[in-house]
Amino acid sequence: MRSQSARIIVPFFVWLFLGSLGLVALALGQDIDALRELDAFPDVSDHVLRTLIVVQPFILLVAGIGVGVALGERVGLRSWVTARLRGDLPPLVDVSGLALAAVVGFGTGAVVVVLDKVFAPWLRLPSVAGLPDMSTAIIAISYGGITEELMLRYGLMTFLVWIGAKVWTTRPPGLYFGALLVSAVIFGACHLPAMASLIPLTPIVILRTVGLNALLGLVFGWLFWRRGLEHAMVAHIATHVAFWSISAAL
Repeated sequence: MRSQSARIIVPFFVWLFLGSLGLVALALGQDIDALRELDAFPDVSDHVLRTLIVVQPFILLVAGIGVGVALGERVGLRSWVTARLRGDLPPLVDVSGLALAAVVGFGTGAVVVVLDKVFAPWLRLPSVAGLPDMSTAIIAISYGGITEELMLRYGLMTFLVWIGAKVWTTRPPGLYFGALLVSAVIFGACHLPAMASLIPLTPIVILRTVGLNALLGLVFGWLFWRRGLEHAMVAHIATHVAFWSISAAL
């Protein structure tokens, strides 16, 4: 059993390292020329611009990990990795549960591709199903599958449940459903800036972007609540695999 400070510091910095890999991939994978065309960034060198891109996500990552590590276990939202790093002895890795999470994530990704086709007549956007280049795939796996889950599920969802428990003094299932719904909608809204760089944000574009991503966020949040953080991460990665696989099959 580690000391109380080590129980927070050790998992915090391990998760920070893993989450920062996603930020590095995000920074290196950006099309700097395309960003400059948006005229939304200062006239600085490419290296400085890449750094500026990840400043805000890094702050959110630090906050999310801090909240998750400090409050997650208090409100029943678990992480197998965090428990192990604290010196606790959780059950062995739930391989079958992780495999099920991957299947759920893949299936949800397939549903999103179908729903995306419904919006196709009104939008001039590429389908979510597409074969990525190497940098895009790395960003999807590292930033999407790990960094975003640390910020949105481990951080925001945990914080919402913790606040709700302070208000209602209990933790009924409705509290978790409310927290995962709010975090899912915010997850969807976080994709609007990237969409705005491709197409004007009309009501149908906003509905499509927030709605489809919120659907994914609901699944990830439910897995986080019922199974643990790592299951949400696996499902998130499997969703992108579904996008790529369907594209290859078409």
